[in-house]
Amino acid sequence: MAVLESIRSRGGTIVVVIIGLALVSFVLQDMFSSGNSSLFGSSDSIGEINGHSISGKDFGTLLNDQEEKYKRNQGTTSVDENTRQQLINKIWNDYLDQYLFNEQIEDAGVAVHEDELFDMIQGDNIDQQVQNIPIFKDSITQQFDRNKVFSFLKTQLSDEKDPDGKYRQAWAEFEQDLMKQRRKTKFNNLIKKAMYVTSAQAKRDYLDKTKNVTYRLVEKKYDTIADSTLKVTDDEIKKYYDEHKHEFEQNDETRKLEYVVFQVNPTPEDRQELMKSMEALKVDFSTTNNDTLFVNANSADPFQAQSVRRGALPAQVDSSVFSGTPGMVYGPYIDGEQIKLAKLKGFKASSDSVSARHILISTREGMDEAKAMAKADSIKKAIQAGANFSLMAIQFSNDDGSKVKGGDLGWFTEGRMVPEFNDACFNGNKGDMPIVKTQYGVHIIEIMDKTKPMNKADVVTISRKIEPSSATNQNVFAQANDFAVSAENYDAFKKKAAEKNFFVVKFPTVRPSDKQVNDLTESRELVMWTYGEETEVNTISKVYEFSGKYVVAALTGVKDKGIPSFEQLKEDLEPLAKREKKADKFEAEYKAAMASAKTIDALGTKMNLAPDVSNSINFAAYQVSGHGFEPKLIGSIPVAKPNVLSAPVRGNSGVYVFVVEGAPASVTPPADLSAEKKQIVGSAQGRADNGIYTSLLKKAKVDDKRYRFF
Repeated sequence: MAVLESIRSRGGTIVVVIIGLALVSFVLQDMFSSGNSSLFGSSDSIGEINGHSISGKDFGTLLNDQEEKYKRNQGTTSVDENTRQQLINKIWNDYLDQYLFNEQIEDAGVAVHEDELFDMIQGDNIDQQVQNIPIFKDSITQQFDRNKVFSFLKTQLSDEKDPDGKYRQAWAEFEQDLMKQRRKTKFNNLIKKAMYVTSAQAKRDYLDKTKNVTYRLVEKKYDTIADSTLKVTDDEIKKYYDEHKHEFEQNDETRKLEYVVFQVNPTPEDRQELMKSMEALKVDFSTTNNDTLFVNANSADPFQAQSVRRGALPAQVDSSVFSGTPGMVYGPYIDGEQIKLAKLKGFKASSDSVSARHILISTREGMDEAKAMAKADSIKKAIQAGANFSLMAIQFSNDDGSKVKGGDLGWFTEGRMVPEFNDACFNGNKGDMPIVKTQYGVHIIEIMDKTKPMNKADVVTISRKIEPSSATNQNVFAQANDFAVSAENYDAFKKKAAEKNFFVVKFPTVRPSDKQVNDLTESRELVMWTYGEETEVNTISKVYEFSGKYVVAALTGVKDKGIPSFEQLKEDLEPLAKREKKADKFEAEYKAAMASAKTIDALGTKMNLAPDVSNSINFAAYQVSGHGFEPKLIGSIPVAKPNVLSAPVRGNSGVYVFVVEGAPASVTPPADLSAEKKQIVGSAQGRADNGIYTSLLKKAKVDDKRYRFF
């Protein structure tokens, strides 16, 4: 992200997720260290891939190493949960590569020679990953410079620069990764190059996409009969399962949950108590001699003086502030989810917006502040002596977002930039060129223009979030805990929820890799409970807390990987079996009506259905006009006999009868079908990479038990 965007967000933390090797760190800091993970003290299996057991202890060591690398690369002391899950997935995918893909590649005899690796890094066909490494790009044009690669390999990996060999080790790992990816690409290309389309296939595809058929239809919708009016037997449901079970095949085991949410919200009493505490602060706030210390000690938000125009403050205090006396404190008042006190410091005439440009000398990449300041002074003197500001920005600025525009930041309002930058712009005059230090480095700023000054109030604010008290929190937890204790099993769970009028959320598909359940943020712990070895169907969970909510859940179902059993699908199949029963009824009604009705209009009259107007369709269509995704219709209409009512077609939303109006127009395929062949092959090749991997994964025996640990 450009520095400008960080300035606009007033110094927000930049998090760039880099999984794999971050080569820039070669010239910044050490990349490798060993560590221990307290989560993996045992060697329990975390999974199995084609007979290869994955040790939980080994997996934990790899994860610990990846986390340490990430922290060093990002200059942070912790790894957020989202990044951690990405690292976990990367390590698991590496194991899948090792035991699935690599074995196929070896069997195919695919290899990468050292000469090929040299060509990927230093030769005429440099790999895109190498070209994308920032340290190998020109600092001004940001174009890849092969000479920087030569210099890096010669100097940075030398014994003098890398006495302990850590950089060389990291580079060797990077080369191995390049070779592994190249081998995979070559293997996939072997399959892609074997794809061939015959002239007959190309001709058929051309006709499918261009031979349009005009038709009309009637539809009897399933929802004209309510499910509640129908009953189906277990035998009828089982019959539907036997005929359609292949449609329910799944790659992962899934589980069904129901849960009750106990939301912790502030009560009116909580609001009153917070108002009282703010009232108590009011006198001291008005008499303090040090607003900065007082605000930082008593406010949820740090001290910040604001210049606000009339109408910018909430209506309940705006007029009072602008007619008030400096030193007065107004409030407490509610502003969104906060209660605030506002202290008037005075009034001043100030611009509402400023247009400026800048040159940033960053102190985040090893340059100390003194050197940055000296460089900024030198650049400023050059500009004052006649050098072009925009060209100097393009050459020297470290703000990638604005340097390409000659340092131009455009117009911005007060408070959008970090305080030091903001004050320099809004307190200065048009044409000023101050040098300012911020958390990003040293800025040479030129104030280009300012809007006409207007009367503004200087205000300092104390704010506190409106939150539930500890007593409220305890009361809600007690309510949730009482429910969890009394709900000994699923039947009791449903009964107690109904008695208390608690809303039960049903979530039908929880996968082992899910980071959260439904919209419950940071609820990975609940997913892990769902897949726990001791968690059986109808088990009730303990009380979980997720982002201000207490949750009690029940595991209500399990669906096995592959084709789930009839019992596991029975509840889902019941409405589908009812739909089938409706289709049987509708089909019989159609056939009875068609004994005398020989046209689509006559059939519509007989069935009390309005026929559609004429539409056209071809075999390559994705949906039927006005009826959505109906593949059986799409497959039936283009090949039907003209001017004859079709047999009833069972669709997704109803049962249809159609008629093709006259023979389709004649279509002659081109003599040269090479373009059609190229398009078909290209489409197939575009799906090949994912298709190859999916096929190998489906064929393999993979038992993923990561949910036991994460």
